[in-house]
Amino acid sequence: MKQDHTIAVVSDPLYKYGGAEKHLSYILKTFPHKTLFTAYCDKEFVKKQFPDIEIKTSFMQYLPWKKKLRYIYLLLQPLAYRSFRFKKYDCIVSLSIGFGKFVRGKIPHINICMSPPKFLWQKESRSLLNKKQLAGWDKFLFQFYSLFVNSFLEDIWRKWDRNAARRIDNIVAISDVVRKRVKKYYGVDSDVIFPPVEVQEISELSKQYEKENWFLYLGRVETYKGVALAIKAVNDAKVPLKIAGVGDDLERMKDLVKKLSAKGYVRFLGFVSDEEKIELLSKTKALLFPVRDEDFGIVPVEANAAGTPVIAYREGGVTETISEVNPKTGIFFDKYNYKELSNVLEKFDAKQYQPDSCRKQAMNFSVDIFQYKLRLYVDDVLSKKQA
Repeated sequence: MKQDHTIAVVSDPLYKYGGAEKHLSYILKTFPHKTLFTAYCDKEFVKKQFPDIEIKTSFMQYLPWKKKLRYIYLLLQPLAYRSFRFKKYDCIVSLSIGFGKFVRGKIPHINICMSPPKFLWQKESRSLLNKKQLAGWDKFLFQFYSLFVNSFLEDIWRKWDRNAARRIDNIVAISDVVRKRVKKYYGVDSDVIFPPVEVQEISELSKQYEKENWFLYLGRVETYKGVALAIKAVNDAKVPLKIAGVGDDLERMKDLVKKLSAKGYVRFLGFVSDEEKIELLSKTKALLFPVRDEDFGIVPVEANAAGTPVIAYREGGVTETISEVNPKTGIFFDKYNYKELSNVLEKFDAKQYQPDSCRKQAMNFSVDIFQYKLRLYVDDVLSKKQA
């Protein structure tokens, strides 16, 4: 890429750290001249996670109680992103699972689509399915927000979202699964560039640890992540499981363990640091990934990078990253019930998986490969525009 290109990088609101924010950090590192645009952000969070990055926010930055009123303020995001102007920039690169794609300008716009918004197109995949998962003020606000979503306004939002996608010059899906969703919901074609995963560092650090005899779930503890299925399966198979992560469903999962009298098999570790994460991924005999229709799935790739096989449900982006043959880096279960997973756990033989084969497979999703492909992609789009 030519060094004089100035890139406007657009993201959904920034207030917590997760896979999308990690993805964003490597997009920002890909381009020497860039500015970050977002509807609103937690300034302390951004200062910590994206130091030395010029950032511009919309009028929503000045609204009160953004975290508490996030469901209500979702209604304003399309307008917020439409308000940005990009006069001094050569290209827009947006990363979005929400309304970041709504930005408009007279320059090429490349959208990296993590998925069409699930609260509009795939309600069954939302992390919050109903008000029973919340309490107090949050419960009231979610109920109020649902009045807008489950009404004629939802059809209007879908139309806006589809039109915004069709105005974009180029869409890049993060997996073939997402590419098919883009075609299904928006009626447009897209290319695929897999997200960046820090496989090199994980691979090197993992070699200092020895394998132990327990399974691991690592990630947010949310309804759609399938943690309840994992708990029921290990309890049925009588095998140990460590759960690393926090989320809205954590207390309900702890109650489930008590209800099943499964304390002897399930241990909750809470939030873990990056260093602890690598140690856990390196020591476990296998990572459990019981998620349905995941967009990509970074944690399974990280597990492979640590020399660890993955046990996953055969659906979603994980089917593009985990290999059952040559190299053998994991195994899938085909029926989404705890008995099916329990049978896999009982028969699982860690000796069938070679750590080096897992690490080699993970290298296909390295940060270097992602940045190389993204640079070439943007350069190609701009070259065609100039021609």
